[in-house]
Amino acid sequence: MTLWWSAALIAAGATVGVGLAGSALGAWREERSGRVYELTPRYLRVAARAVAAAVALVAATAGGVMAAVGGPQSVGREARAAGMERPVAALASAASSSASTGGASSSSAASPSGGRTAAAHPDSDQAGKPAPAALALVGQPSGGRLYLGTLPGVPGQVRVWLPPQYAAHTGATTAALQAVVVRAPEGELAEVWEGLAGSVPAGHANPFVAVAPADPCALAADDSALRGAVAGQFRVASRPRSWAEVGVDAGSSCAVTAELAHPDAYAGAAALGGALPHPVTGSAAGGASPLPSGLRLLLAQAHRDTAGQVEASRLRAALQGAPDSAVRLSAVVRDTTSARERIRLVRMAADYVTEEFAAAAHR
Repeated sequence: MTLWWSAALIAAGATVGVGLAGSALGAWREERSGRVYELTPRYLRVAARAVAAAVALVAATAGGVMAAVGGPQSVGREARAAGMERPVAALASAASSSASTGGASSSSAASPSGGRTAAAHPDSDQAGKPAPAALALVGQPSGGRLYLGTLPGVPGQVRVWLPPQYAAHTGATTAALQAVVVRAPEGELAEVWEGLAGSVPAGHANPFVAVAPADPCALAADDSALRGAVAGQFRVASRPRSWAEVGVDAGSSCAVTAELAHPDAYAGAAALGGALPHPVTGSAAGGASPLPSGLRLLLAQAHRDTAGQVEASRLRAALQGAPDSAVRLSAVVRDTTSARERIRLVRMAADYVTEEFAAAAHR
């Protein structure tokens, strides 16, 4: 890529520089011609164009220098990038082969955290394991690393987004990151990654590993297989309630369903807009409430989403009989577009989940 950028810089710099130089010369001649009519020459615009032309020509020169000294390095970078795009299983195989022939000091398998050895950072909170599934790096949205592929025992494809801070939490002496199951339409996941990444610098939210099934409602009733498969390949916290659920629009109902089914497995769930489930309680359930204890829910909608606010109020009323439960409502988010509102809602969810993770540690 260095050669391409260098060529583009040379071409753009030379073209703009020559054009501005010609323009400066023409302006200088125009000012000089005014002296015939005893007009005072004003060379400010001439000087401005000359300076701009000089800057453009310097940029073209810099491009030439980059082309001269950066070519071999760019080839190496492209080769490394190509290696990153290989499936994780292929990387693990290559690392194992290298270790068996004496190329490494200890046997290990490469992991999606960047190819370090399992001895340096175990892939789970308890022990190091080779990556068993075909997950491929498909992008780096919002500064993180996004993997797409399949996991054992999990139907369909799964996306796993590692936050920019993941590499700092892969050492054996560092705390593993907590994780969230993201249930959202594929077209809204980019806004989810941006919201999760943007919530960390403000200091109100922790970085999370985010796991998004291609089918937002896959395993909503019991996603223990999903959580186990992710813990077997990535270093995530394995303590009770070290996972949470985040549902967006069409995935909100499934996120709430997961929390209702297993509140002991999650620190809480956040439903951001969309329809919500209708739990059966009271006489309709035969006189006894089927609701478990310990529910933690955030039901948040944009200020303009009046239909979603009605859904949230109805659900909170239905859950009033659940013991040791807390349901929060929010409808304060406003922004210029629905996409921007979703990003703000995800940031709110990240703050909420961080609070619930801290509280769950004492439950």
